[in-house]
Amino acid sequence: MNLESYFSQKSKLINAAIKKSLPKDGSIISKAMRYSMLAGGKRLRPIFVLLAAELCGGKIENVMPAACAVEYLHTYSLVHDDLPAMDNDDLRRGKPTSHKMFGESAAILCGDALLTESFDLITKSKASDKNIKEAVKILSYYGGYQGMIAGQAEDTLEAGKWKNKNKAFLKKKLYFIHMQKTAALIMASFKIGAVLAGADRKKVKALEEYAKNIGLAFQIADDILDVYADKKLLGKKGSDKDNNKLTYLSFYGKEKAEKDASAYVQKAKNAVKMFGKKSEILNLIADYMTARKY
Repeated sequence: MNLESYFSQKSKLINAAIKKSLPKDGSIISKAMRYSMLAGGKRLRPIFVLLAAELCGGKIENVMPAACAVEYLHTYSLVHDDLPAMDNDDLRRGKPTSHKMFGESAAILCGDALLTESFDLITKSKASDKNIKEAVKILSYYGGYQGMIAGQAEDTLEAGKWKNKNKAFLKKKLYFIHMQKTAALIMASFKIGAVLAGADRKKVKALEEYAKNIGLAFQIADDILDVYADKKLLGKKGSDKDNNKLTYLSFYGKEKAEKDASAYVQKAKNAVKMFGKKSEILNLIADYMTARKY
């Protein structure tokens, strides 16, 4: 299986669905929403929703609204991340960030709108009421203050405060940030797709474990790329180092970071052996987490 071709095929379907779902009036918030949602991106999280559903016997068209919902929520987090009060970035994916295009107030409201709309979108999935309710709970939990927002709070509010803390404390803090900030929404993506497809608890658990480990590998790779990758490929100017953030690279160094990322990839592969031949695509994705260049 060619992973690049797989990603391309699924991204086209997702982009078409996203375009159809976005508001089309002439308001500044509508324009900001369309700009932010259609500014590019790998679409990994919505792809994971579709993949999980397929692995569990579901149909893509039935979970496409949920896939779009996850991307809405993810994009809202990026719009807010880029704000001056957060990471203060001028570029996102090589383009001016939302607040640079529309102003800070519009960017804040754009993020608010995308977050709110994500919960409306997910309810349009074709599944039992029970499974839709569970999917909404998953999205709100992993995207909320106990999930992604908790990680962002630690990552942002503790920036520059970590250098004088003991190593045991920092080790736990770093794992928490990576789990909540990055792995949480990846876990949500796989769980939502599986739940909407009616998967049993064993399959949901296996995909959750897989997602946790590729999420951790993904963030470690991000920390490495933030320092060593071509900024043009990354499509941004600033870095975590500039913002005095605690990262895997700053704490452990490049050699251990690469070793640990590879270990997480292997744990992910081990978690989904139960899917047999179907796990081939999952293994390719796990390898991609650390092999990517941006």
